[in-house]
Amino acid sequence: MRYKGISSPVTILLLWAVLFPVVVLGSVEPPADRAPSLSEMESFVMRLTDREFAGRGSGTMEVEAVADTLARRMKEAGLKPAFEGSWFQSFPLSGEGWAGDDLTGKTGRNVAGILHGVGDLSARYIVVGAHYDHLGRVDPAEPGGPSPEPGEYYAGANDNASGVAVLFELIRMAPRAGTETAGMGEGIRSILFVNFGSEEVGLQGSGFMASHPPVPLEKIDLMINLDTVGQVTDNRLYVSGVGTAEVLPGMAALANSVDFELSLAQGGWSGSDHMSFNTKEVPVLFIFGGPYPEYNTPADLGATLNYRGMGQVASYVDNLLNLARGETAEFDWIMVAGADLETGKGEGKNKNTWFGSMPDFTEDVQGYKLAGVFDGSPAAKAGLLKGDVLVKLGGLEVLDLPTFTQALRVNAPGDLVEVTVLRQGKPLNFTIVLGDRSQRK
Repeated sequence: MRYKGISSPVTILLLWAVLFPVVVLGSVEPPADRAPSLSEMESFVMRLTDREFAGRGSGTMEVEAVADTLARRMKEAGLKPAFEGSWFQSFPLSGEGWAGDDLTGKTGRNVAGILHGVGDLSARYIVVGAHYDHLGRVDPAEPGGPSPEPGEYYAGANDNASGVAVLFELIRMAPRAGTETAGMGEGIRSILFVNFGSEEVGLQGSGFMASHPPVPLEKIDLMINLDTVGQVTDNRLYVSGVGTAEVLPGMAALANSVDFELSLAQGGWSGSDHMSFNTKEVPVLFIFGGPYPEYNTPADLGATLNYRGMGQVASYVDNLLNLARGETAEFDWIMVAGADLETGKGEGKNKNTWFGSMPDFTEDVQGYKLAGVFDGSPAAKAGLLKGDVLVKLGGLEVLDLPTFTQALRVNAPGDLVEVTVLRQGKPLNFTIVLGDRSQRK
Protein backbone atom coordinates (compact mmCIF):
# COMPACT_ATOMS: atom_id res chain seq x y z
CA MET A 1 0.00 0.00 0.00
CA ARG A 2 1.23 3.49 -0.82
CA TYR A 3 0.95 6.32 1.67
CA LYS A 4 1.28 10.01 0.85
CA GLY A 5 4.31 11.50 2.52
CA ILE A 6 5.82 8.12 3.44
CA SER A 7 8.20 6.89 0.79
CA SER A 8 10.28 4.25 2.55
CA PRO A 9 8.90 0.67 2.72
CA VAL A 10 10.88 0.16 5.92
CA THR A 11 9.23 3.23 7.45
CA ILE A 12 5.82 1.86 6.49
CA LEU A 13 6.50 -1.51 8.10
CA LEU A 14 7.82 0.10 11.27
CA LEU A 15 4.80 2.39 11.46
CA TRP A 16 2.39 -0.53 11.11
CA ALA A 17 4.35 -2.57 13.62
CA VAL A 18 3.93 0.21 16.18
CA LEU A 19 0.25 0.82 15.45
CA PHE A 20 -0.73 -2.84 15.07
CA PRO A 21 1.78 -5.05 16.89
CA VAL A 22 1.99 -8.65 15.78
CA VAL A 23 4.32 -11.49 16.62
CA VAL A 24 6.72 -12.11 13.72
CA LEU A 25 8.01 -15.65 13.41
CA GLY A 26 11.45 -14.63 12.20
CA SER A 27 11.58 -13.01 8.78
CA VAL A 28 8.37 -12.79 6.76
CA GLU A 29 10.41 -13.71 3.68
CA PRO A 30 10.08 -17.45 2.95
CA PRO A 31 13.36 -19.37 2.73
CA ALA A 32 14.65 -19.97 -0.80
CA ASP A 33 13.61 -23.63 -0.76
CA ARG A 34 10.06 -22.58 0.14
CA ALA A 35 9.62 -20.12 -2.70
CA PRO A 36 6.47 -20.71 -4.81
CA SER A 37 6.89 -22.94 -7.85
CA LEU A 38 5.37 -21.15 -10.84
CA SER A 39 5.73 -24.21 -13.08
CA GLU A 40 3.94 -26.41 -10.53
CA MET A 41 1.04 -23.96 -10.26
CA GLU A 42 0.75 -23.70 -14.05
CA SER A 43 0.78 -27.49 -14.39
CA PHE A 44 -1.91 -27.80 -11.72
CA VAL A 45 -4.14 -25.18 -13.37
CA MET A 46 -3.81 -26.91 -16.73
CA ARG A 47 -4.79 -30.22 -15.14
CA LEU A 48 -7.86 -28.80 -13.41
CA THR A 49 -9.03 -27.06 -16.59
CA ASP A 50 -8.60 -30.10 -18.84
CA ARG A 51 -11.63 -31.20 -20.88
CA GLU A 52 -11.63 -34.46 -18.90
CA PHE A 53 -13.01 -32.51 -15.93
CA ALA A 54 -15.53 -30.64 -18.11
CA GLY A 55 -15.53 -27.42 -16.10
CA ARG A 56 -15.99 -29.04 -12.66
CA GLY A 57 -19.75 -28.45 -12.51
CA SER A 58 -21.51 -29.20 -9.22
CA GLY A 59 -23.18 -32.59 -9.00
CA THR A 60 -21.26 -34.08 -11.94
CA MET A 61 -19.05 -37.16 -12.23
CA GLU A 62 -16.23 -34.87 -13.34
CA VAL A 63 -16.22 -32.78 -10.17
CA GLU A 64 -16.22 -35.99 -8.13
CA ALA A 65 -13.05 -37.02 -9.96
CA VAL A 66 -11.48 -33.65 -9.16
CA ALA A 67 -12.27 -34.13 -5.46
CA ASP A 68 -10.52 -37.51 -5.53
CA THR A 69 -7.49 -35.88 -7.15
CA LEU A 70 -7.33 -33.17 -4.51
CA ALA A 71 -7.58 -35.70 -1.66
CA ARG A 72 -4.72 -37.71 -3.12
CA ARG A 73 -2.57 -34.59 -3.36
CA MET A 74 -3.32 -33.66 0.24
CA LYS A 75 -2.24 -37.11 1.38
CA GLU A 76 0.96 -36.86 -0.65
CA ALA A 77 1.64 -33.45 0.94
CA GLY A 78 1.62 -34.99 4.42
CA LEU A 79 -1.63 -33.52 5.75
CA LYS A 80 -3.97 -35.42 8.06
CA PRO A 81 -7.59 -36.11 7.03
CA ALA A 82 -9.93 -33.53 8.54
CA PHE A 83 -13.08 -35.64 8.93
CA GLU A 84 -12.50 -38.55 11.34
CA GLY A 85 -10.10 -40.36 9.03
CA SER A 86 -11.67 -39.11 5.80
CA TRP A 87 -10.66 -36.33 3.43
CA PHE A 88 -14.28 -35.73 2.42
CA GLN A 89 -17.29 -33.96 3.89
CA SER A 90 -20.42 -34.71 1.87
CA PHE A 91 -23.34 -32.29 1.80
CA PRO A 92 -26.73 -32.22 0.04
CA LEU A 93 -27.12 -30.04 -3.02
CA SER A 94 -30.15 -28.01 -4.02
CA GLY A 95 -31.14 -25.66 -6.81
CA GLU A 96 -30.02 -25.70 -10.41
CA GLY A 97 -26.63 -25.98 -12.10
CA TRP A 98 -25.48 -23.53 -14.74
CA ALA A 99 -26.28 -25.94 -17.57
CA GLY A 100 -29.87 -26.21 -16.30
CA ASP A 101 -29.46 -29.54 -14.54
CA ASP A 102 -31.45 -30.14 -11.36
CA LEU A 103 -29.13 -30.57 -8.35
CA THR A 104 -31.83 -31.82 -5.98
CA GLY A 105 -30.94 -35.20 -4.52
CA LYS A 106 -27.28 -34.92 -5.52
CA THR A 107 -24.35 -34.35 -3.17
CA GLY A 108 -21.24 -32.24 -3.15
CA ARG A 109 -17.98 -32.73 -1.29
CA ASN A 110 -15.58 -30.52 0.62
CA VAL A 111 -12.02 -31.85 0.63
CA ALA A 112 -9.91 -30.91 3.64
CA GLY A 113 -6.76 -31.79 5.54
CA ILE A 114 -5.06 -30.53 8.69
CA LEU A 115 -1.48 -29.39 9.24
CA HIS A 116 -0.99 -29.56 13.00
CA GLY A 117 0.77 -26.78 14.85
CA VAL A 118 2.90 -27.02 17.97
CA GLY A 119 2.78 -25.76 21.53
CA ASP A 120 -0.01 -23.98 23.36
CA LEU A 121 -1.43 -22.47 20.15
CA SER A 122 -1.75 -25.79 18.32
CA ALA A 123 -5.35 -26.20 19.53
CA ARG A 124 -6.30 -23.02 17.65
CA TYR A 125 -6.97 -23.09 13.88
CA ILE A 126 -6.71 -21.00 10.75
CA VAL A 127 -8.85 -22.07 7.80
CA VAL A 128 -7.33 -21.54 4.36
CA GLY A 129 -9.84 -22.23 1.62
CA ALA A 130 -10.37 -22.16 -2.13
CA HIS A 131 -13.35 -23.50 -4.07
CA TYR A 132 -12.59 -26.07 -6.75
CA ASP A 133 -15.93 -26.19 -8.58
CA HIS A 134 -16.89 -24.06 -11.57
CA LEU A 135 -19.79 -23.75 -14.03
CA GLY A 136 -19.38 -27.07 -15.86
CA ARG A 137 -20.57 -27.56 -19.42
CA VAL A 138 -22.16 -24.91 -21.61
CA ASP A 139 -24.98 -27.34 -22.40
CA PRO A 140 -26.24 -30.34 -20.40
CA ALA A 141 -24.23 -33.52 -20.88
CA GLU A 142 -25.66 -36.50 -22.71
CA PRO A 143 -25.48 -39.72 -20.67
CA GLY A 144 -22.34 -41.59 -21.66
CA GLY A 145 -21.31 -38.84 -24.04
CA PRO A 146 -17.70 -37.84 -24.77
CA SER A 147 -15.71 -35.19 -22.96
CA PRO A 148 -16.58 -31.70 -24.23
CA GLU A 149 -14.41 -29.94 -26.76
CA PRO A 150 -12.76 -26.59 -25.93
CA GLY A 151 -15.43 -23.89 -25.90
CA GLU A 152 -18.09 -26.40 -24.86
CA TYR A 153 -17.27 -26.05 -21.17
CA TYR A 154 -16.27 -23.33 -18.72
CA ALA A 155 -12.63 -24.07 -17.93
CA GLY A 156 -12.55 -21.79 -14.87
CA ALA A 157 -8.77 -21.24 -14.82
CA ASN A 158 -8.87 -18.03 -12.81
CA ASP A 159 -12.16 -18.90 -11.12
CA ASN A 160 -10.94 -20.84 -9.30
CA ALA A 161 -8.23 -23.25 -10.42
CA SER A 162 -5.86 -20.38 -9.59
CA GLY A 163 -6.92 -20.34 -5.93
CA VAL A 164 -6.60 -24.12 -5.62
CA ALA A 165 -3.11 -24.05 -7.14
CA VAL A 166 -2.00 -21.34 -4.71
CA LEU A 167 -3.53 -23.26 -1.80
CA PHE A 168 -1.43 -26.32 -2.59
CA GLU A 169 1.70 -24.19 -2.83
CA LEU A 170 0.88 -22.87 0.65
CA ILE A 171 0.58 -26.45 1.89
CA ARG A 172 4.02 -27.21 0.51
CA MET A 173 5.59 -24.01 1.89
CA ALA A 174 4.11 -24.12 5.40
CA PRO A 175 6.55 -24.96 8.22
CA ARG A 176 6.05 -28.44 9.67
CA ALA A 177 6.25 -29.30 13.34
CA GLY A 178 9.84 -30.06 14.25
CA THR A 179 13.06 -28.24 13.51
CA GLU A 180 11.28 -25.72 11.25
CA THR A 181 9.09 -24.57 14.14
CA ALA A 182 11.61 -24.73 16.97
CA GLY A 183 11.87 -21.69 19.23
CA MET A 184 8.56 -20.14 18.20
CA GLY A 185 7.47 -18.85 21.59
CA GLU A 186 4.05 -20.16 22.57
CA GLY A 187 3.90 -22.27 19.42
CA ILE A 188 1.93 -21.94 16.20
CA ARG A 189 -1.67 -22.56 15.21
CA SER A 190 -2.84 -25.53 13.21
CA ILE A 191 -4.12 -24.96 9.66
CA LEU A 192 -7.26 -26.47 8.16
CA PHE A 193 -6.75 -26.45 4.37
CA VAL A 194 -10.08 -26.75 2.56
CA ASN A 195 -11.09 -27.19 -1.06
CA PHE A 196 -14.73 -26.12 -1.03
CA GLY A 197 -17.31 -27.63 -3.34
CA SER A 198 -20.33 -25.95 -4.94
CA GLU A 199 -19.36 -22.31 -4.37
CA GLU A 200 -20.79 -21.33 -7.76
CA VAL A 201 -24.29 -22.52 -6.86
CA GLY A 202 -24.70 -20.51 -3.67
CA LEU A 203 -21.74 -21.14 -1.34
CA GLN A 204 -23.26 -24.53 -0.53
CA GLY A 205 -20.01 -26.26 0.44
CA SER A 206 -18.62 -23.54 2.70
CA GLY A 207 -22.07 -22.91 4.14
CA PHE A 208 -22.33 -26.54 5.16
CA MET A 209 -18.84 -26.60 6.66
CA ALA A 210 -19.36 -23.40 8.62
CA SER A 211 -22.40 -25.07 10.19
CA HIS A 212 -20.71 -28.48 10.54
CA PRO A 213 -17.00 -27.71 11.10
CA PRO A 214 -14.53 -30.57 11.58
CA VAL A 215 -13.01 -28.67 14.53
CA PRO A 216 -14.93 -26.61 17.11
CA LEU A 217 -16.00 -23.33 15.55
CA GLU A 218 -14.90 -21.38 18.62
CA LYS A 219 -11.34 -22.64 18.03
CA ILE A 220 -11.16 -21.13 14.51
CA ASP A 221 -9.43 -17.75 14.77
CA LEU A 222 -9.28 -16.75 11.11
CA MET A 223 -10.50 -17.82 7.68
CA ILE A 224 -8.44 -16.87 4.58
CA ASN A 225 -10.21 -17.32 1.25
CA LEU A 226 -8.39 -17.54 -2.10
CA ASP A 227 -10.73 -16.87 -5.01
CA THR A 228 -9.81 -15.66 -8.49
CA VAL A 229 -6.15 -14.79 -7.87
CA GLY A 230 -4.70 -15.61 -11.30
CA GLN A 231 -4.97 -12.28 -13.10
CA VAL A 232 -3.28 -9.76 -10.82
CA THR A 233 -2.86 -6.56 -12.87
CA ASP A 234 -0.98 -3.34 -12.17
CA ASN A 235 0.55 -5.09 -9.14
CA ARG A 236 -2.72 -4.55 -7.21
CA LEU A 237 -4.06 -7.14 -4.78
CA TYR A 238 -7.48 -6.82 -3.14
CA VAL A 239 -7.72 -7.88 0.50
CA SER A 240 -11.10 -7.46 2.16
CA GLY A 241 -12.20 -8.26 5.69
CA VAL A 242 -9.36 -6.45 7.46
CA GLY A 243 -11.91 -4.80 9.74
CA THR A 244 -13.23 -8.12 11.09
CA ALA A 245 -10.49 -8.36 13.76
CA GLU A 246 -8.30 -5.71 15.35
CA VAL A 247 -5.04 -7.49 14.53
CA LEU A 248 -5.73 -7.84 10.79
CA PRO A 249 -4.88 -4.37 9.34
CA GLY A 250 -1.33 -4.44 10.65
CA MET A 251 -0.91 -8.06 9.70
CA ALA A 252 -2.12 -7.44 6.14
CA ALA A 253 0.39 -4.60 5.70
CA LEU A 254 3.34 -6.29 7.41
CA ALA A 255 2.96 -9.38 5.23
CA ASN A 256 3.50 -7.30 2.09
CA SER A 257 7.17 -8.04 1.49
CA VAL A 258 6.35 -8.57 -2.21
CA ASP A 259 5.37 -4.86 -2.45
CA PHE A 260 1.83 -5.22 -3.78
CA GLU A 261 -0.32 -2.14 -4.16
CA LEU A 262 -2.79 -3.36 -1.54
CA SER A 263 -6.42 -2.37 -1.83
CA LEU A 264 -7.78 -3.02 1.66
CA ALA A 265 -11.49 -3.19 2.45
CA GLN A 266 -12.97 -3.42 5.94
CA GLY A 267 -15.94 -5.70 5.41
CA GLY A 268 -16.02 -9.40 4.62
CA TRP A 269 -19.39 -9.59 2.90
CA SER A 270 -18.39 -9.93 -0.78
CA GLY A 271 -19.91 -13.11 -2.17
CA SER A 272 -17.44 -15.95 -1.83
CA ASP A 273 -16.76 -18.72 0.68
CA HIS A 274 -15.37 -16.44 3.40
CA MET A 275 -18.85 -14.95 3.82
CA SER A 276 -20.09 -18.28 5.23
CA PHE A 277 -17.57 -17.94 8.06
CA ASN A 278 -18.10 -14.20 8.57
CA THR A 279 -21.76 -14.91 9.28
CA LYS A 280 -20.58 -17.34 12.01
CA GLU A 281 -18.53 -14.53 13.58
CA VAL A 282 -15.14 -15.81 12.44
CA PRO A 283 -12.69 -13.09 11.25
CA VAL A 284 -11.99 -13.37 7.53
CA LEU A 285 -9.59 -12.22 4.84
CA PHE A 286 -10.65 -12.45 1.20
CA ILE A 287 -7.72 -12.52 -1.25
CA PHE A 288 -8.87 -11.45 -4.73
CA GLY A 289 -6.83 -10.68 -7.83
CA GLY A 290 -9.33 -8.30 -9.41
CA PRO A 291 -11.96 -8.40 -12.16
CA TYR A 292 -11.07 -9.66 -15.62
CA PRO A 293 -12.86 -9.85 -19.00
CA GLU A 294 -12.91 -13.66 -19.33
CA TYR A 295 -14.89 -14.08 -16.09
CA ASN A 296 -17.71 -16.65 -16.41
CA THR A 297 -16.91 -17.37 -20.07
CA PRO A 298 -15.32 -20.43 -21.75
CA ALA A 299 -12.32 -18.16 -22.48
CA ASP A 300 -11.15 -18.33 -18.83
CA LEU A 301 -8.20 -20.53 -19.79
CA GLY A 302 -4.88 -21.40 -18.17
CA ALA A 303 -2.94 -19.54 -20.86
CA THR A 304 -4.52 -16.23 -19.77
CA LEU A 305 -3.19 -16.34 -16.19
CA ASN A 306 -0.36 -14.32 -14.67
CA TYR A 307 1.67 -17.06 -12.97
CA ARG A 308 4.30 -14.65 -11.70
CA GLY A 309 1.50 -12.74 -9.99
CA MET A 310 0.17 -16.01 -8.55
CA GLY A 311 3.60 -16.67 -7.09
CA GLN A 312 3.52 -13.25 -5.45
CA VAL A 313 0.07 -14.01 -4.03
CA ALA A 314 1.38 -17.30 -2.62
CA SER A 315 4.32 -15.48 -0.98
CA TYR A 316 2.01 -12.82 0.45
CA VAL A 317 -0.43 -15.33 1.95
CA ASP A 318 2.46 -17.46 3.23
CA ASN A 319 3.66 -14.37 5.09
CA LEU A 320 0.15 -13.82 6.43
CA LEU A 321 0.02 -17.39 7.68
CA ASN A 322 3.40 -17.14 9.38
CA LEU A 323 2.23 -14.02 11.21
CA ALA A 324 -1.23 -15.32 12.08
CA ARG A 325 -0.05 -18.74 13.27
CA GLY A 326 2.12 -17.21 15.97
CA GLU A 327 -0.04 -14.21 16.93
CA THR A 328 -0.66 -14.23 20.69
CA ALA A 329 -3.40 -11.58 20.67
CA GLU A 330 -7.05 -12.61 20.47
CA PHE A 331 -8.77 -12.71 17.07
CA ASP A 332 -11.99 -11.20 18.41
CA TRP A 333 -14.55 -10.88 15.60
CA ILE A 334 -15.82 -7.39 14.79
CA MET A 335 -19.08 -6.75 13.01
CA VAL A 336 -18.22 -4.34 10.19
CA ALA A 337 -21.05 -1.93 9.50
CA GLY A 338 -22.54 -1.92 6.05
CA ALA A 339 -25.79 -2.59 4.29
CA ASP A 340 -28.75 -3.89 6.25
CA LEU A 341 -29.66 -6.87 4.09
CA GLU A 342 -33.19 -6.94 5.44
CA THR A 343 -34.15 -3.33 4.81
CA GLY A 344 -31.58 -2.18 2.26
CA LYS A 345 -30.52 0.63 4.55
CA GLY A 346 -26.87 1.34 5.23
CA GLU A 347 -24.65 3.86 6.93
CA GLY A 348 -24.63 7.07 4.91
CA LYS A 349 -25.38 7.85 1.29
CA ASN A 350 -22.36 7.13 -0.87
CA LYS A 351 -23.30 9.31 -3.83
CA ASN A 352 -19.81 9.03 -5.30
CA THR A 353 -19.91 5.24 -5.69
CA TRP A 354 -19.52 4.38 -9.37
CA PHE A 355 -20.79 1.27 -11.16
CA GLY A 356 -20.47 2.35 -14.79
CA SER A 357 -23.63 1.35 -16.66
CA MET A 358 -26.57 2.84 -18.53
CA PRO A 359 -30.13 1.69 -17.75
CA ASP A 360 -32.38 0.30 -20.48
CA PHE A 361 -35.84 1.85 -20.21
CA THR A 362 -37.19 0.28 -23.40
CA GLU A 363 -38.31 -2.98 -21.82
CA ASP A 364 -40.48 -3.62 -18.78
CA VAL A 365 -38.42 -6.18 -16.89
CA GLN A 366 -37.99 -6.97 -13.22
CA GLY A 367 -34.46 -5.94 -12.39
CA TYR A 368 -32.05 -3.39 -13.80
CA LYS A 369 -31.38 -4.04 -17.48
CA LEU A 370 -28.11 -2.69 -18.85
CA ALA A 371 -28.32 -0.71 -22.07
CA GLY A 372 -24.53 -0.58 -22.02
CA VAL A 373 -21.44 -0.38 -19.87
CA PHE A 374 -18.81 2.35 -20.01
CA ASP A 375 -15.31 1.40 -21.13
CA GLY A 376 -12.95 1.10 -18.18
CA SER A 377 -15.79 1.16 -15.63
CA PRO A 378 -16.13 -1.29 -12.72
CA ALA A 379 -18.98 -3.02 -14.57
CA ALA A 380 -16.91 -3.39 -17.75
CA LYS A 381 -13.83 -4.66 -15.92
CA ALA A 382 -15.91 -7.34 -14.21
CA GLY A 383 -17.29 -8.59 -17.52
CA LEU A 384 -20.87 -7.28 -17.48
CA LEU A 385 -22.44 -6.82 -20.90
CA LYS A 386 -25.17 -4.89 -22.63
CA GLY A 387 -28.42 -6.81 -22.17
CA ASP A 388 -27.57 -8.24 -18.75
CA VAL A 389 -30.37 -7.86 -16.20
CA LEU A 390 -28.98 -7.12 -12.74
CA VAL A 391 -31.17 -8.67 -10.04
CA LYS A 392 -28.95 -8.50 -6.93
CA LEU A 393 -26.16 -6.22 -5.74
CA GLY A 394 -24.23 -6.75 -2.52
CA GLY A 395 -26.86 -9.09 -1.11
CA LEU A 396 -29.76 -6.71 -1.88
CA GLU A 397 -32.54 -7.46 -4.34
CA VAL A 398 -32.68 -5.17 -7.37
CA LEU A 399 -36.15 -4.74 -8.86
CA ASP A 400 -35.71 -1.54 -10.84
CA LEU A 401 -33.53 1.57 -11.19
CA PRO A 402 -34.45 3.05 -7.77
CA THR A 403 -33.63 -0.17 -5.91
CA PHE A 404 -30.39 -0.47 -7.87
CA THR A 405 -29.43 3.06 -6.83
CA GLN A 406 -30.31 2.32 -3.21
CA ALA A 407 -28.26 -0.89 -3.21
CA LEU A 408 -25.32 0.89 -4.83
CA ARG A 409 -25.23 3.76 -2.35
CA VAL A 410 -24.97 1.60 0.76
CA ASN A 411 -21.54 0.63 -0.59
CA ALA A 412 -18.52 2.90 -0.77
CA PRO A 413 -15.95 3.34 -3.54
CA GLY A 414 -13.40 0.52 -3.34
CA ASP A 415 -15.82 -2.01 -1.83
CA LEU A 416 -15.96 -5.51 -3.30
CA VAL A 417 -19.54 -6.58 -3.94
CA GLU A 418 -21.09 -9.56 -5.64
CA VAL A 419 -23.75 -8.90 -8.24
CA THR A 420 -26.11 -11.39 -9.85
CA VAL A 421 -27.25 -10.84 -13.40
CA LEU A 422 -29.50 -12.77 -15.74
CA ARG A 423 -27.77 -13.38 -19.08
CA GLN A 424 -30.00 -15.04 -21.64
CA GLY A 425 -32.18 -16.06 -18.72
CA LYS A 426 -29.40 -17.78 -16.76
CA PRO A 427 -28.03 -16.37 -13.47
CA LEU A 428 -24.36 -15.39 -13.27
CA ASN A 429 -22.44 -13.99 -10.30
CA PHE A 430 -19.70 -11.38 -10.65
CA THR A 431 -17.40 -9.81 -8.07
CA ILE A 432 -17.07 -6.07 -8.75
CA VAL A 433 -14.68 -3.54 -7.28
CA LEU A 434 -16.80 -0.40 -7.08
CA GLY A 435 -15.22 2.82 -8.24
CA ASP A 436 -15.44 6.54 -7.52
CA ARG A 437 -17.23 8.94 -9.85
CA SER A 438 -14.04 11.00 -10.04
CA GLN A 439 -12.55 8.10 -12.02
CA ARG A 440 -14.96 8.56 -14.90
CA LYS A 441 -13.34 9.80 -18.10
